[in-house]
Amino acid sequence: MHQSGIRNRFLGWQLKILFGDGEVARICNDDDVRRSRYGPALASTIRRRLGEISAVTHLAELRRLPATRLRRHPDRGDGYLLISLGATADLLVRPRDDPAPALPDGRLDEHAVRALVVTAIVP
Repeated sequence: MHQSGIRNRFLGWQLKILFGDGEVARICNDDDVRRSRYGPALASTIRRRLGEISAVTHLAELRRLPATRLRRHPDRGDGYLLISLGATADLLVRPRDDPAPALPDGRLDEHAVRALVVTAIVP
């Protein structure tokens, strides 16, 4: 974990991770279930990516981590984002707040997003 992540955890300033349903929560939080469903390599990547997400204070900080490849979902225009899990899968996430915080030009205000809902792991 990078130095700012340690400070953020100590001070309680971290991006909150919530889950869209119980099945996604079980997959993301249980090592054995994750490994049996996705294999050891992707299971390890999912765990690492969730750790990286929880180490930042707001969504915009994820842009500093090139491996996350944070981007808008190409088919959904309602605030859904994709976070890369490598070449084989992505985390489908959305801001917890509804409506999502927006800039004056209508884009998502990534600095104001302090909680994400993980809704799925997509191939």
